[in-house]
Amino acid sequence: MQLEELKAQTYECWKDLSDFNGALIQSENFEAEVQQFGDLAELKTWQQAYAAFWARNIFDANSDNRTLITTFLNYTPDKWDYELRHQVLEQFLAIPGAMDCIQNGLEQIFGNPIDTQEETIAHGVFKLVSRTARREFTGVSARPTGRLQASTRQS
Repeated sequence: MQLEELKAQTYECWKDLSDFNGALIQSENFEAEVQQFGDLAELKTWQQAYAAFWARNIFDANSDNRTLITTFLNYTPDKWDYELRHQVLEQFLAIPGAMDCIQNGLEQIFGNPIDTQEETIAHGVFKLVSRTARREFTGVSARPTGRLQASTRQS
């Protein structure tokens, strides 16, 4: 993963999140918000910020739990953020109500799959959620921070 691409994607997620929440987008605030996750010179800081911003975007924009499973949580190796899938999902699961959305989406698909491809995707997401939740319960825990934490309290 290239740092410059990650920075650009993180900025887009931050901008979309700010816009979605009706905030005035002030680019000068971006790095200060990313800095909540660590040193701006470190890749892991940008990975954590991206995961947190993208997870919140997914949750805030989710209007269909079936699509949540088949599109937003369906990570394939060809996606640029594939290696961040566990971090994104950890951040997503830390949002109150997120697990209910996943459960509902999986129930919809397993109860009435459109086709075998959709069912295969759902099985993959189920495995990803299981692995990620297990990691969280064994001490590798992600909790929303900063602005995201404030947002989750309002939900």
